[in-house]
Amino acid sequence: MELVDYTDSDADLALTEALECDPAMMSELGGPLPREQVPALHRRRAEGVAKGEWWFKIIPEADGPAAGTIGVWESQPEGSPIHEIGWMVLPESQGRGIASAALGMLIARARSDPRYQRLHAFPAVTNAPSNALCRKFGFTLSGRRDFDFRDHTLHCNHWELDVSRADDQG
Repeated sequence: MELVDYTDSDADLALTEALECDPAMMSELGGPLPREQVPALHRRRAEGVAKGEWWFKIIPEADGPAAGTIGVWESQPEGSPIHEIGWMVLPESQGRGIASAALGMLIARARSDPRYQRLHAFPAVTNAPSNALCRKFGFTLSGRRDFDFRDHTLHCNHWELDVSRADDQG
């Protein structure tokens, strides 16, 4: 398993389209993104990486194709900046432990980077696999939060993980 920086390449654009435009993938996030909006999202992610944000492709096998993405970005859901984490794995790669392995790797990296003190995850309350990953890796459920996202209201659990310690969970 490898986490590789997301780039402005055509391959990464295709991965973003495959993830963001798939109705099943996006069912917990209000539905698929219109294809014409994918290039702008792709550019924002690649520009974010250039500025130091973490967006990675998840590569399960050496020299193999990407199975999804995982990232950490700054957001301000309640007016104060936090580090939010999120992941997506293509439907054909789900159920193989790929998201779990990638999340474990990302948490380990965050624990070794002093800019990260806490990670926040906001999976939909109905997204059982993502909520299970949060529990597995020792995130604490701190409540529920509704978000307006792409013209939809998302009902999410708010999970938090202290990564200022070097202990390894999961």
